[in-house]
Amino acid sequence: MITDWKWDPSFLPKNGGAMYGWFFFMWISVMVIEGALLLPVAAKRNRKTTDRVVLTYGLIMLAAEIYKQIFFTVEMGEYPWNLFPWQFCSVPMFAAVIAPLLPHGKVKDAIYRFLAFFGLIAGIMTIAIPEGFYWDYVTITCHSFFWHTSIVIIGLYLIIANGYAKSIKSFFREWLGSAAVYTVAIAVALILDVVWGGWLRNAVKTELTFNMFYISPFYTSSLPVFRDIQPRVPYPVFLFLYVLAFCLGAAAVWFCAFGVRKLFGKRKNDNTEEAC
Repeated sequence: MITDWKWDPSFLPKNGGAMYGWFFFMWISVMVIEGALLLPVAAKRNRKTTDRVVLTYGLIMLAAEIYKQIFFTVEMGEYPWNLFPWQFCSVPMFAAVIAPLLPHGKVKDAIYRFLAFFGLIAGIMTIAIPEGFYWDYVTITCHSFFWHTSIVIIGLYLIIANGYAKSIKSFFREWLGSAAVYTVAIAVALILDVVWGGWLRNAVKTELTFNMFYISPFYTSSLPVFRDIQPRVPYPVFLFLYVLAFCLGAAAVWFCAFGVRKLFGKRKNDNTEEAC
């Protein structure tokens, strides 16, 4: 393709390049600037504006993913089943396109909570260990960085705009709503892994792996930590630990947001008392 620009091999971490080099910090800076511009808008808590912001991100992500799918299909000469877009970090794209178009109600709220808690933890975890961000191709590397910084911004925006994590009493309602969407997403991934992935592996005999959410019973997970756990325990135990870990991660995001709200709320009250 016209856009199949490649990096100098020395740029890539696998060839001696720094995983946390200038390119990484450039994208972190972009994310910080986006947050500085958008999060004050989120604080106004306008429902229509929230829908527009989330939908805009969703559509840009959708366009970027279509480009990625076409790019690798052309480059490889076959469809890249290993890059099928139903990973933990891929689902926020579908959620960000669908949720803003739904009428206000329980389903929409649950999807937004999923983006706020599970989407945010997915973005934070992958940015913290960006070993899968660096591709041989410039545009695909940019795709990875744009994608994961975007789901972080969406998550933060929704926590602020929708007033999540304001009270301990709201924890189970907000977390369970997000966990319900996560459960559906991971159930779809497991079905795809077993049915479609099994067919590809046995009938098509492709060398490409098909491992949605990296929980396939046919392949070892490539995720840090989980790739060490899966070979050592029975598959049901691995799957349980995987689901539990991300559910706890989403809960941790909720409590962090709650703590930040309490901290800033206390400071605001203290400043008000001083002014009086």
